[in-house]
Amino acid sequence: MVDATIIIAAWCAEASLAHAVRSALAQNDVSVEVIVIDDASPDGTFALAQNLAAQDGRVRALRQSRNGGPAAARNAGLAAAQGRWVAVLDADDAMAPGRLASMIALGEAKGADAIYDDFQPVDGAGHAAGPTHLASLRLTEPVCWDLETFLAGCQAEQGKPGLGYLKPLIRIEFMKRHGVRYDETLRNGEDFHLIAAVLAAGGALWVLPKAGYLYTRASGTISSRLNPDHATALARADAAFLDQHAQRLSPEARRLLRRHMRRFLDFGTTEAVLHALRAGRLAAAAAALLRRPQAAGRLLRQVAEAMTRRIRPAR
Repeated sequence: MVDATIIIAAWCAEASLAHAVRSALAQNDVSVEVIVIDDASPDGTFALAQNLAAQDGRVRALRQSRNGGPAAARNAGLAAAQGRWVAVLDADDAMAPGRLASMIALGEAKGADAIYDDFQPVDGAGHAAGPTHLASLRLTEPVCWDLETFLAGCQAEQGKPGLGYLKPLIRIEFMKRHGVRYDETLRNGEDFHLIAAVLAAGGALWVLPKAGYLYTRASGTISSRLNPDHATALARADAAFLDQHAQRLSPEARRLLRRHMRRFLDFGTTEAVLHALRAGRLAAAAAALLRRPQAAGRLLRQVAEAMTRRIRPAR
């Protein structure tokens, strides 16, 4: 059994996959295997994955028969994993060489079931693009987050780092014992629900205040755009999570999950209205807002912010 399995879900990733795999194989002081799951890409991603596997026996290339999204691809990787720990790596991102060794050392020392570290946004050339994701929290020592702390940090609040964006390292034995898997109904936000499930099952989540994950930032910021259907799916997943784990959750955890669900319902409505307005479908925009008038406040704020960005002082 190797120390860590690194799962890379890949879709149309010909341009970046080799770099991601190389960074995974370059991990210091740990034994690794890399499982690339091609999510039925229409391009040459799977052929590239097979070529990478032929070059290094630590790499395995799997292919989904149909496109199911990152959650389904990662579950396929989990089913094939042979490591004691499992990490996820997006196909356009990378890892610093000592990342997994540091995280595993912390996990073993603290008896953790899941470990987060910070991430460093980088541009397309791999250069740092701004502060690390958790910089505003000013963490200097490893810290343990409970479910309430995690949920409070996943409320999509402007100016605060979203904890659900972090990429976990998880003890596979814990996941198997508690039946923790990715929610395949989701195509966005799947890592949030996975960690919430780990914590609801009594798992210990520790955070290493060190940026070892290199997140490729294409537009300069983490995108605030979200497909309305994906936002609605996230809200439904929140509701299902509440039903499944209601007896295990504290009143504060239930409150935070309901708040998270309401935010994504509002977010989905706002995006649906904006999409309809851009297409000139005024009736569809009005109908979407009438179905959830609670989203009006968010819609107005988002429109005002967009207008403010467009206004430029006269020179």
